[in-house]
Amino acid sequence: MSENKKKRPPIDAAFRRKKLMGYCWKARGSFLPGLFFEGASVALDLFAPFLVAEILNKQIQELHALSETGRLFRLLAIYLLAMLFSSIFRYASGIFLQRSANGIARMIQLDVFSHLQKLPIAYFDSLPAGKVVSRVTNDSNAVKLLFSAVLVRLISAAIYGIGIYLTLSQLDLRLFLLALLPLPLLWLIFRDFQKKSAKWNYAARRSLSELNGQLNENIQGMEVIQSLGREERIASDFEKINQENYKINLKLTKLWAYSAFNMTSAFEYLTMAAILAYFGYGSISGAYIVPIGSLYLFVNYMSRFFNQVNQAMQRVGDLERARGAADHIFELLRETPGEETSGELEPVQGEIDFENIHFAYIEDETVLNGVSFHIPAGDSAAFVGHTGSGKSTIMNLLMGFYRPESGQIRLDGKALEDYPLLSLRRQMAIVLQDPYLFSGTLYSNIALGREDISLEDAEEALREVGGAPLIARLKDGLLSEVREHGNGYSTGERQLISFARALAQNPRILVLDEATANIDSETEALIQKGITRLGQDRTMLLIAHRLSTIQHASRIYVLDHGQIVEAGSHDELMALDRIYAQMVREQSRSLKEQPA
Repeated sequence: MSENKKKRPPIDAAFRRKKLMGYCWKARGSFLPGLFFEGASVALDLFAPFLVAEILNKQIQELHALSETGRLFRLLAIYLLAMLFSSIFRYASGIFLQRSANGIARMIQLDVFSHLQKLPIAYFDSLPAGKVVSRVTNDSNAVKLLFSAVLVRLISAAIYGIGIYLTLSQLDLRLFLLALLPLPLLWLIFRDFQKKSAKWNYAARRSLSELNGQLNENIQGMEVIQSLGREERIASDFEKINQENYKINLKLTKLWAYSAFNMTSAFEYLTMAAILAYFGYGSISGAYIVPIGSLYLFVNYMSRFFNQVNQAMQRVGDLERARGAADHIFELLRETPGEETSGELEPVQGEIDFENIHFAYIEDETVLNGVSFHIPAGDSAAFVGHTGSGKSTIMNLLMGFYRPESGQIRLDGKALEDYPLLSLRRQMAIVLQDPYLFSGTLYSNIALGREDISLEDAEEALREVGGAPLIARLKDGLLSEVREHGNGYSTGERQLISFARALAQNPRILVLDEATANIDSETEALIQKGITRLGQDRTMLLIAHRLSTIQHASRIYVLDHGQIVEAGSHDELMALDRIYAQMVREQSRSLKEQPA
């Protein structure tokens, strides 16, 4: 391979925590106020039952609410204010925390997308588009949930627990000891749930990523699937992945049913039974007295405590999902970007040299084997050969998408890797066999965000490649809408737009990779005129199966099994009467045999 990938260690807890805290710190302007209001809401929520206990103990039980009526109403007023402000603080907490969560998700998605643009093309050879999309959207939303709900609920549960047990320890030591009884068993259940949840949530994330990848691939290839009548087979393959995803989520469901409300509710009932037995025995036997307010406070606090435990266990599942999603994201962000030297670049001349280039996409499967050639600046060269001979690989190496295993690529006598690639690519343009159009307008597809390309420049470029009929038929001209993949435009029209996009950049090096393969003869004739006119003073590299389109090239290279086996002008190669001449004759014969 051009670059052997080293197996990276998995994302560890310390690295994950550092990255997440970094995003949290960036959103501190809303995250910290959200935590403050959440803590204040919990404190007031616990203070309100304490006031009720105080009323029951001091006002009703001891004084029968007669001697200190004013104090009773003051306590009731404080109780109502506590509940009111608790609700207000909880509302404020939700606003601030949701804002911070949305901001963090936005930052993560921007970072992931920006990093994706810097990754070498080789990275995408092994990772389907659906999986990449899943990481940008599903995984970032799972991390968003971590900040908007999971951490808040866990922190809130911790504050509730600490507040409840501190209050009970001051109120009645015996009630405090009773409240401690279920903690060891709850801790064991919690740890068991967390361990199993981590395992199955990780598997669920991987399974969902596979499902998204398969779905994305099938949707993009739906035309091929239907044309070949492979719907049943593809559906069967999809169902295997879907079934695996179902089984994993079923295990999560069973785990939740066992560990969450069932077990915690059982412990809650046992704790309530214990306090009622304790209260009843003391009252009946007269051995001790438990004030009615204390009983109320204990029951109220224990109900709140177990409710928080339930919510915490529910959020543990979300926490593990968020951890798995964060690991997916940070694995991607940890991928080494393509090499990029900094600095602006003066206009290049366009002289290209390949010196004994060896390259393979997959180890031991050589694509180029000792390829060497020289293209003078402003000259044109064509590369022909059967499928798999290495033609497009030459273009990929020239664009810097891959690095050769050995040999040297030079541009204007300077090693390609010494150039700042981003600046260099601004002076290069490539047109592929299958043109890709983005959602937007014709103008946005030609200019691609470059402010120095005006609407008039884009229209001129489209006219120069023969796009005048296309402009004339569109009501809004270059401001006409372009839907995803250019749906609504013919293959020839999409290719014309792609040509105009390349030529509007005014490149020093123009690469045409099978660019006329899907265009009819009439459209091709128009484009050829544009290519001839705009190829002046530019270095132009052409790859074409239609040999008639490259006959004007200054030099033609014939590749076979990754090696250049013939080189020369069209006339020289025809006079040589070997591989190229045979290809021309076969293609001419094939065209004559085609029905009119």
